[in-house]
Amino acid sequence: MIDTWLFAAICLFILAFCAVMRILPGPTQLDRLIALNAAITIACAGLLCLTIAMGTLLILYSAIIFAVICFVGTIYSAYQNRGETR
Repeated sequence: MIDTWLFAAICLFILAFCAVMRILPGPTQLDRLIALNAAITIACAGLLCLTIAMGTLLILYSAIIFAVICFVGTIYSAYQNRGETR
């Protein structure tokens, strides 16, 4: 029998990969940042589903650390560009 939470996690990881693929052809830097934020959010939701499927909190802790590091990186990148389109 297929685990529902594992299936949801796999679907969310596929969607996060699609959002990452959107980063490459993004016309402006701001479009790339939005796609990256969407990919991070979807990947963290996938990690949350994987935490429920596996039943271990270690995955959840790593998802929180992953999200904080990635979101700080995107905030820093947006601050460096100061809203300029390139």
